[in-house]
Amino acid sequence: MGKRDAEKEILPDNRGVMMRNKKGLSPLGIIGSLLVVAVVVILFLFILNKWLSSQSDIVGGQIGGVQGDADKDSIRNFFDKCPCTFGDSISDGCPAIFTEEQKKEDVKKYNSEPPCGIVAGEAPVRIGTTTVEHVGREEPEQAIQFKKYQSIEIFGDAIDEEDLPKDGTIRLACTGFVGGEVVPDCHSEDNDCDGEFNLQPLKDGCWVMASEDDNEGNDCGQARVDDGTIIPLREFKNLKVDVINNYLSLPNEGDPKNIFSWRWKSKDEYGSLLCNKGAWYGCKEVNEGKTKQVNSLTYKCTGSEWVKQ
Repeated sequence: MGKRDAEKEILPDNRGVMMRNKKGLSPLGIIGSLLVVAVVVILFLFILNKWLSSQSDIVGGQIGGVQGDADKDSIRNFFDKCPCTFGDSISDGCPAIFTEEQKKEDVKKYNSEPPCGIVAGEAPVRIGTTTVEHVGREEPEQAIQFKKYQSIEIFGDAIDEEDLPKDGTIRLACTGFVGGEVVPDCHSEDNDCDGEFNLQPLKDGCWVMASEDDNEGNDCGQARVDDGTIIPLREFKNLKVDVINNYLSLPNEGDPKNIFSWRWKSKDEYGSLLCNKGAWYGCKEVNEGKTKQVNSLTYKCTGSEWVKQ
């Protein structure tokens, strides 16, 4: 064997030795690093799963979620400032007598387990009642909530003298503004006066919107009535409107003013209506025997009629 042949035999062995001696991670080091990474990933997934599970439990248990209506007051949980207690739209879904503290407690109750204290499959207590939790009291007390309406609409044809006066039944009582196009089912008669009324909320007195029948489109007007005004359920009564000082008509129409001289009564679905500080309060069977204070006077709901005491 020559010298060159001998070098050829030695070189491959030398390369193999050099490759085996090159610095790098040992097999045990690589396995250890992979184990650490695996532990970190498993721990992260465990924490993430617990967090998602808790969020799912809360959101999934919100009695239908933010789009649901836990207290069945027709105001979705997302917009309801008292999602666990039956209220009305005028008070953002809360009972009118609720304090800010009670509203905060109601929201806390909604975000608890189970939401609003309602077990799946159960229905919240309502039928005209709501549980009012006062801070500092161990036991809740029952309070009957009168349904409130922000405005009512009267409708009639009152152009000719022979049409005056007449007796009529109110057309609509709305939890918002008649013709305001915000609250569903609160459009004016034939939608003719939608957008034609003054929608300024009142702190004293209540709005009565009037649509006067006209072949070319109803004429629109409104008037403020005084606190303590009653619209009976079973008999007709004059609204006693001061049409000189309290009548408004954006298009300056005078015909609607005439039907304010008519006598009016309410409908069964609303009960007798009592005006107090910007809202009409409905007296129905579920409110039997309950009272409402209007300024210094007390009114009692008796047989679905308001009676001044």
